Amino acid sequence: MALSHELHVAGDKLSLFDLPNEILIYNVIDLLPTQSLLQTRCVCHHFQNLIIRIIRRRLLRAASLTDRKLILECYHPAAQYTEPYLYCDYLGTPGLNDEIEGQGPTYEIADDQAARVGTLRTLYSHFRPTRKDPESKIYRSHPAGDIPGSRTSEVANQTREPFERNTVKQNISLEAHELFMQLRFLVAVVQTGPRRGFFLSVENLIDKTQRIFRNWLAEKAEATEEHKSGVLGSVADKLGGEAHDMLWIDQNKIVGLRVRVKEKKGRRDLPILVHKDEDQAMSYSLELEELIVSTTHMMLAVERQLLATGEGNGQAMIFGNFAIPNAQQSERNPGDIA
Repeated sequence: MALSHELHVAGDKLSLFDLPNEILIYNVIDLLPTQSLLQTRCVCHHFQNLIIRIIRRRLLRAASLTDRKLILECYHPAAQYTEPYLYCDYLGTPGLNDEIEGQGPTYEIADDQAARVGTLRTLYSHFRPTRKDPESKIYRSHPAGDIPGSRTSEVANQTREPFERNTVKQNISLEAHELFMQLRFLVAVVQTGPRRGFFLSVENLIDKTQRIFRNWLAEKAEATEEHKSGVLGSVADKLGGEAHDMLWIDQNKIVGLRVRVKEKKGRRDLPILVHKDEDQAMSYSLELEELIVSTTHMMLAVERQLLATGEGNGQAMIFGNFAIPNAQQSERNPGDIA
């Protein structure tokens, strides 16, 4: 009886902070959504350290998209029902992938917890748009007619490697009277279904129409040519020595594209005599090299998708060139790329 009374008194003195970190993380704090974690981190410094560790792990898991895919749609509004969507292969998250638990920029600022959270908010995940299906590969053809001891026999005996697909390109044509062309961009996190175009859930990150101006295209195309030829003092040098440039889809810089603009030669319909101040019909190739997404916004989108999937009725939806009444649509306010 006295022993049980002592245990009862000792139990009254215990608090939440007496629990081991493993129990606090996996059985208490990790059960909260990210928005609630950010509000709870102000309780004490001990909670802040644990919450930052949890958020970092969630960011890394959301960026890699182990059980989901990131898709991109980029097309002229007139090609809405014909242009296919693009799968995006994960490349990495600078500042997050190269860190070890307890080490790195998000752990170095021990005295300023707000700065550590701010560092996590500035992370971006990089993806490469591709027209191939997930996990599909194209292999090079096997050389025919190889004879043992010939100069091609060693090549024939090597293991075939996957064929690297070309960069995704978007053609832009401007008539003489056109100052810009509109492109629609849609980026979404999807849970793939049993076949292509059949997704179990969709969560939009951005759905926006942008104006791509003639002057911007001409400047970037000139930078690409001068960067290729290595001209000193060129437009490419003024832009930081890079032929490609960032094309932010929204003003908040949630989603951006690293693009390379090339002028397409060989137009036959150009007039013989043109006034010096008169624009000509031009064609450009917009190469989509990388898709850059805010890791924080992608993590929140994955959480919303998980919540919607758990509360939904389990029905799948078709996505792509069809209407999605159940998918969350964001506002479509045209922006400018000047």
